[in-house]
Amino acid sequence: MRSLTAVLLLTGSSSLLSAGILTFDNIVPLSVLSAESHIVAAPALGTPGDINDAAGPFRFPRGIGLDGTVALTITKTTGTFLCSGAMIGSTAVLAAAHCFADNTGNNITTSVSVFAFPNGTTSTLTQTVLGSQVHIPDQYTGTTINDYDIAVVRLPGSFGTGVNIYDTFGAGDTITTAPFTVVGFGGRGAGATGNTLPSGQRRRGFNNFDAFLSPAVLISDFDNGLSANDTSCLIGAVCHVGLGNLEASTAPGDSGGPVFLNGKIVAVSSFGARLTVGDIDGALNSTFGEINGFVSTRFHEQWLDSILAIPEPGTWFLSLAGLGALTALRRRTR
Repeated sequence: MRSLTAVLLLTGSSSLLSAGILTFDNIVPLSVLSAESHIVAAPALGTPGDINDAAGPFRFPRGIGLDGTVALTITKTTGTFLCSGAMIGSTAVLAAAHCFADNTGNNITTSVSVFAFPNGTTSTLTQTVLGSQVHIPDQYTGTTINDYDIAVVRLPGSFGTGVNIYDTFGAGDTITTAPFTVVGFGGRGAGATGNTLPSGQRRRGFNNFDAFLSPAVLISDFDNGLSANDTSCLIGAVCHVGLGNLEASTAPGDSGGPVFLNGKIVAVSSFGARLTVGDIDGALNSTFGEINGFVSTRFHEQWLDSILAIPEPGTWFLSLAGLGALTALRRRTR
């Protein structure tokens, strides 16, 4: 799965664009597309990163606390993996379906541990549930680019104060090309060299939506300030060369991480892709010119409401544990 936690920063000039409305009429068919929806083997979680500064470095809309963004270690029949997520209810975690399923869309998860870092600290709260508490849309088929790559994990109880709960986009919200904030616990690196540093630390970054690929799938490109690598423009979508050193991409481990626009979750991270144009090195590795894919929460408003209406699970086998629980999981990574 393409995960979003590692923000890959670039150094370059910034080209500011007006916040145009993005509709399905902006769809860009990408017939020559190499895409990956991948999860990364679960690492040791490090410090959450200093991403809760009140003012923030960004002059576009950002203003929301990020303590409700969480890391997930997911034990499947094929191994233990890392994804990212966000709290959308006191006991509900928004994530990506491919984190829990096989390539045919079947849930093969045996357990999920959710790690929260309240109040911007390194203290960890953990809840673990069985795979039966993972909810995936019936329409999800396991394909990499999929309108239904979204999931909700239901927890037995709340993390309490210090962990944010977020609203998601609905029918009354407008998706625009204004800069968004993306958060995750995935791999890290620099845009010139790609995803070269370990996952497991929370990071944030910024980008803009460039087009729809389908009714629910949005894309953004990873700009470096050069027109030659403005992949969105090269394929006939939005033309702009990025946000300077605030521009970010996603990386393995960021799957399921939230994308914030106007203080709400507009989408979740789903996949990474490259084309035969724009990419600086011809490899799918989170370098400049690649494309990130996201699944719209507005498209899934009714489904999300139906899952949030389900009562909390009545039993669980681990609640509010510390990092010792993660230590046990580390031995099982591959």
